[in-house]
Amino acid sequence: MGITLEDIRLPEMDTRVLVGKEMIAGDRTIWPVMRISILKTCEDRILAIRITPLAMLVIEPTMEYAISFDGEPMTVEAVIELAASLRDVLEKARGSARIRID
Repeated sequence: MGITLEDIRLPEMDTRVLVGKEMIAGDRTIWPVMRISILKTCEDRILAIRITPLAMLVIEPTMEYAISFDGEPMTVEAVIELAASLRDVLEKARGSARIRID
């Protein structure tokens, strides 16, 4: 009785885009965005982890912008597409900059 193709289980790759902890530099808030890839055995043991920085969302009192780590231009909308959780962060920042009239 030999090994069949069904008997062979290959390692799995779990890849996610995550937002790191905010960093505050003066009146600037910086949100790092990174891709985390985890290679797991068929028993769910971790074989390797790879963290790849992708971009930063920078929020200042009068503007917000994105910086890509691959040297290519990046828009704020492109960063939001990578990490949808940044949408709430951006809306909150925009809301605090609004002028309230009573």
